[in-house]
Amino acid sequence: MEDKKRISAYQKLVEGIEGIIDSGKYTEFLKSMKKFHHYSFNNRLLIFAQNPDATKVAGYCTWKELGRGVKSNPKKIFILRPMPYKMKKEEKDKQLEENDEETVTLVKYGWTIVYDISDTYIREDAKEVPLFDDIKINANTSQDLYSILLKISPVKVEIVSTGNGADGYYSKSEKKIVLSPLQSEDDKTATLLHEISHALYDDFDYSKERNLSEIFVESVAYITADYFGLNTSKCSFSYITKWSKGDTKELLKLGTKIQDASDKLINRIEEQIKIADNQAA
Repeated sequence: MEDKKRISAYQKLVEGIEGIIDSGKYTEFLKSMKKFHHYSFNNRLLIFAQNPDATKVAGYCTWKELGRGVKSNPKKIFILRPMPYKMKKEEKDKQLEENDEETVTLVKYGWTIVYDISDTYIREDAKEVPLFDDIKINANTSQDLYSILLKISPVKVEIVSTGNGADGYYSKSEKKIVLSPLQSEDDKTATLLHEISHALYDDFDYSKERNLSEIFVESVAYITADYFGLNTSKCSFSYITKWSKGDTKELLKLGTKIQDASDKLINRIEEQIKIADNQAA
């Protein structure tokens, strides 16, 4: 812990994402994100970097409340927690009395320790309490998901030759998504998911920030595809390692943006699923 205290939280995050990219485990990290949907992107990153096999984590007191104890010599996972504090600052407005002060609440971050469930045991004096709500993975087929994506697409979708051998593209100026017909159903669904991510959430200048745009969109598409059980083998991040050299901090900045966009897209799809289910009932 002493060593970790000497290293800034931000530096630990940078080292974490560098380690994940250099080891080629970026897709595994994205896949792990759905296990920790109550945590921020930065803490998900820290959890994976320290214990890629973690499935459910909590602090000592939380595990105790859940009827579990922590084993001897457990693997400690350090994550960040907000630490709000109040500070008084002198009000410089001359209209107020000289001794008037204003109290403001600030936030700093400190390390806290959590443990994976594999390092806990059920206490004899307590019944096991249900842990966390599991993420509900929808069991729809690729074809069902494809139909839902067509409904939530903000632009029209055309199934025609792309003209350049690509599987698909999104045209902002023409307000359309084009998908090549020369794809399997799974691949066509994955391509549509990618292009919808462009259409809904990609605000990068593609002419200047193509790599950022593609990393962002592919990450959002991967997380969403994995969430709904779609084959993710089509997703490729081979360009991340080459691009990120020297620009790891830029990729780290994308983290919260990726998380927010994927959460929004997943919620959007699930809302459409509920509508479809209600109509079928």
